[in-house]
Order: sequence, then structure tokens, then C-alpha cells
Amino acid sequence: MVLPPRFTPHPKSAPGDFYVVNGECLACGIPHVIAPDLIAWTGEGVPHCCWKKQPETQAELEQAIAVFEAQELDCHRYAGTDPVILDRILSTYCDYPTASRVDVELGDPQPPQFALLGPRNILARVWRTISGRKG
Repeated sequence: MVLPPRFTPHPKSAPGDFYVVNGECLACGIPHVIAPDLIAWTGEGVPHCCWKKQPETQAELEQAIAVFEAQELDCHRYAGTDPVILDRILSTYCDYPTASRVDVELGDPQPPQFALLGPRNILARVWRTISGRKG
């Protein structure tokens, strides 16, 4: 890991770019099912998961990314800068997202346009005719 994590990893997590934020575990067990070789319970009185090892193979990386896709609390984080991984997970899970990803995801999206509700569509004209309104 080149850059430090932005949040405090659970102290029993394996050092590396993938971590779970200390104190932010729902103890749902979902990451354990998705990535049993990577995720473990800490063994403490209050259930909490941790990364028992960092992904080393492509199969393990796929499992790690699947954990991000399935998590409910956003407690699993990625503190690395690998562009391949950054492109595959949401920037909200990344401690150091690329500038282009942040701009795209945080930009002010245009509200959806519904053609049937526009001022010149057939439904608007019918409604104006029925209601006696002009314009």
C-alpha cells in the first residue's frame, strides 16, 4: 500500500489496499460467503469482519470486487490506485478515486425528460382541450 487508508481499518485486517473500516460492520456475513478466502470474522465479542488476506490472484480479485458490489454499509474500502480496480468499483468505495470518476459521478445530472409531458405533445394538447385551458 503506497497511500494510507482514509479511514481506520480494523486492526485485525491484513495490511494492504483492501480493508474494512473499524467499527462499521453489520455482521451480515455476506462478504464471508462471497469471498471466504479473503474475509474472516475477527473473533471478538462483537462480530466484525476483516480482510484476512489481500487478493493475489485474478479469481481473488474478482471475489474482492464482488464484496464491494454486495456490501450494504460501504464499510469495505479500497485504498489503492490501480486504475483497473478503480474503474470496476464505485468511487464512493475508493479512498483515492481518479478525478475523472469523481467528476462523472458527482456531476449534477440533468433531470429526466418525459416526452409525453412536454408542452407540445398530444397528451398536453388533449388536456388543454378538455380543461379549456390555452397555451
